[in-house]
Amino acid sequence: MHRRGLSLVALSCALAGAVPGVLLARRVADAQRRLPAAALAQTSARTASDAGGAQAAPRVTTIDGVVAGFDPTSLRRDGAQITSDLPGGRRAVLTLEPSWQRAVTNLLASHQLPRSAVVVLETDTGRVRVYASRGEAGAPDLARDAAPPAASVFKIVTAGALVHSGMGVETETCFSGGWHRLSLRDLEANPRRDRDCVSLGQAFGRSANTVFARRAVERLNSGTLLAAARSWGFGEAVPFEAAVSAGAVDMPDDRLEFARASAGFWHSHLSPVHGAVIAQGIARGGELQRPWIIDHVEDSQGRTVQNHASPRAWRRAVSADTAAALSRMMTFSVSEGTAARAFHDPAGRPFLPGVDVGGKTGTLTAANPYRAYTWFVGNARDANTRVSFAVMVANDPVWRVKAATVARQVLQIVYRGRATD
Repeated sequence: MHRRGLSLVALSCALAGAVPGVLLARRVADAQRRLPAAALAQTSARTASDAGGAQAAPRVTTIDGVVAGFDPTSLRRDGAQITSDLPGGRRAVLTLEPSWQRAVTNLLASHQLPRSAVVVLETDTGRVRVYASRGEAGAPDLARDAAPPAASVFKIVTAGALVHSGMGVETETCFSGGWHRLSLRDLEANPRRDRDCVSLGQAFGRSANTVFARRAVERLNSGTLLAAARSWGFGEAVPFEAAVSAGAVDMPDDRLEFARASAGFWHSHLSPVHGAVIAQGIARGGELQRPWIIDHVEDSQGRTVQNHASPRAWRRAVSADTAAALSRMMTFSVSEGTAARAFHDPAGRPFLPGVDVGGKTGTLTAANPYRAYTWFVGNARDANTRVSFAVMVANDPVWRVKAATVARQVLQIVYRGRATD
């Protein structure tokens, strides 16, 4: 009897404790039925969070600088987007235009060049729309590699400095020689032999080395030209989501070497990413923007964890007036200069009627191994689309194609949907 009495007492106590709990559960259920759906969802989320769940939305940060583990050459098509895998199961959703990217990548493959790169930016925002880079196994990503010489693309820097010094686009210079090399003799004016007279704009378009060498010696010095190069970002890494090597520049005091440097004979190096930014800066009135290729980053569950900031300026290179003069000079390259044949058929008809194109070519050859570097950096626009771009190709002793021709083919893809031979 004693043990049985204890059991009844214990059972009674247990039931007495359970009744408030049951009543409380019923009251919670009744309250939840009366809650709006949104409030109920918030309550559930808080409950899951309190219980150690992973349902809370991730904190979204702004992309500012290099994104760890991002390789812009490692891309894949993911539905209507192009993405790149990142460490930890994350992925970067890129700003690339899929049809342009695919066509340009195939174009570079068809030319079978030792090294080649194309970077196309949206002029107004700095969004990268095409990023294509090819090279030998183990070679660095050429689009971000500043090892290639800037060659005559550096004439953009010199031309801007000359305009800033007071020289006009129409200012004429008479010269002779100096097309492939420069000597002290080329720096001296001689009315008896200087029969070829051109404006600064025409000299820019024809890449007349002697004109730039003479005018630089006359109006500039190593200090002013070095400062001009720095204003365009030489010597500094371009801010980007993947590290870009800095374009090196040195400016010798020796008269002849200074003249050669001003015309683009070595002494300066450039990456295609930087080249596209320089072209964009001219189109934007002298202001260089930070290029960007990642729209946002998603975690392993597809939730956005990083977003790109709005377009941001990098630096001002030249005044708006100087940029306008450079923009005008760039049209000479296509209309009558070193890129004219690439942009016109044998009858002189433009391959891209209705599209305004301007740019600057560059050519320089290195040995061991032999590489013939050719450049075309420039801007193009029609009524709806404005792009800035850089094309760099390196030929071996058997030349396959020049950068100006590749640039025209890239623009045909952008504005016409396909390239022609």
